[in-house]
Amino acid sequence: MSITRRQFFAQLKKRGFSKSRFQLARTTLTYERELDRIFVTVPKHHSNTFHILGGTGDIPRGFFVRSKNPPVLGIQLPMELCPLQLCLDVLDGNLEVGNV
Repeated sequence: MSITRRQFFAQLKKRGFSKSRFQLARTTLTYERELDRIFVTVPKHHSNTFHILGGTGDIPRGFFVRSKNPPVLGIQLPMELCPLQLCLDVLDGNLEVGNV
């Protein structure tokens, strides 16, 4: 199931995230959850990648990239899945990175 960027950011806010005072880059949007200091960064003009930084516990962290070819840096996501929905699933603990 595909979700829009607006729906994605609304879901982040429901999960306790707010816009971060620290922005990773000018071309990205970074949201932060103060509770466990997790940062989620998504590029402004496309949805094929996201970055999870910080936090504690079992939430996987790193660059997640949707591409046909294996990325040089990051964890490859299948082309048929929606990266924004996968990001929410990873944050909820419903998806392990090895099972993507």
